[in-house]
Amino acid sequence: MTQSLPLSPDHAATRSSDGLSARQADCLRLAGQGLSSRQIARRLGVSARTVDDHILLGCRWLGVRTRVQAVALLVRDDRRAAEPRSFTP
Repeated sequence: MTQSLPLSPDHAATRSSDGLSARQADCLRLAGQGLSSRQIARRLGVSARTVDDHILLGCRWLGVRTRVQAVALLVRDDRRAAEPRSFTP
């Protein structure tokens, strides 16, 4: 059984999903909804292998080892992007 190490808070704070392709982000968001690679593939009209490749490349870009870690970073970044920005004149 393969065991992954959790991200350190410092590492997680420095990684950003900004460099992910749209397809990588789509696959990770759908994985975050609990869909399997096969289910994501059917929804996007691609093969499960293609989905796995997108997720693997997304994980590499984000510097994480698992799709769960990648989804967590993507969700964090999505929430940050949705936060209202304060305006100071």
